[in-house]
Amino acid sequence: MKALSVIISNRNDTSMLAVTVRSCIEELISFGKGNFEIIIVDNSEDEYRQLLKSCLPMGYEREGILRIINQDFPCLFSARETGIRAAKYEYVACVDSHMLIGHNMFVDLIDFIERHNGDHTLGFAHAPINWVHQHEGGARHDRDMNRSELGPWGSAYNYERTITWKGMPWVCRKDWFLSKDGLGGYGALAQHKISWGGGDMHIGVKPWLLGFRNWAVPTRPGIHIGPFPKIDIDKNPNMAKVDKHKYRLWSSSGNGPHAMGFIVSCYILGGDNMIQRNAGIIEERFGLSINKNGCYEQAKEWAKDEKAWLDDRKIMSFEELLERRPWDNAS
Repeated sequence: MKALSVIISNRNDTSMLAVTVRSCIEELISFGKGNFEIIIVDNSEDEYRQLLKSCLPMGYEREGILRIINQDFPCLFSARETGIRAAKYEYVACVDSHMLIGHNMFVDLIDFIERHNGDHTLGFAHAPINWVHQHEGGARHDRDMNRSELGPWGSAYNYERTITWKGMPWVCRKDWFLSKDGLGGYGALAQHKISWGGGDMHIGVKPWLLGFRNWAVPTRPGIHIGPFPKIDIDKNPNMAKVDKHKYRLWSSSGNGPHAMGFIVSCYILGGDNMIQRNAGIIEERFGLSINKNGCYEQAKEWAKDEKAWLDDRKIMSFEELLERRPWDNAS
């Protein structure tokens, strides 16, 4: 019998989070009561936590379907790990806090894992993702690493195949995500409460280096419902005039600037060479110079233990991964 824990990390989302929770419940009803739960790990400021009490369907909390864990420090990665450690069920799913769940998306992802139960290399099963303002043809499963190691969006697939890396929505086995014989979680990003950003690359590329594989599952996409949270009040001063309860502001999340997750991940995955190759891309994308802003040395300090852990266990280097492109050759 299928049983699933859905993990939602939340930072100052209120009404959109309520829509996400109801969308999850609609798709989980078919699992039957006692076979699913939704865990919100809430990083929100105090005033947002008060708003949540009036937005969320709290009757589900009384029934044990919905659990809310308050986490004082705003870190996406430690929030997800907190939620996964608290999960009751074998399978865990990760979705964003402003998302509509595709019809049968959870069912299809778990079915895929169960059909590949004998595959010891199985890592993440990914649903495609789409954005509310786009046609469904805009859904994406994959990152295209031909042009950038950080990866612009690539394609969605109507058949099962291995893919490079991608963020949520995904399903995996709880034990594999947390185990030191499996993925080993987010490592430094959670431990040091790295700021919001970059971790999807980290846990997307890390399985390949360890000998696991990420899969695209043909199912209906999860839909980002927005308004999109890529708003930094420091770079958009006019946003201060807008109702801040509608937006999640990067500037109040995590240690350091938003791009630190990418910088830490680059160093863990590929060392100094990967940092230097991607420095220009990071500066272009985030307006952050890793050298001028002193981010490089801080990232290396935060990343050193996780990098040592990965270096001791990985079966190939990041450069070998780019050369071999195992996602194109796996069946």
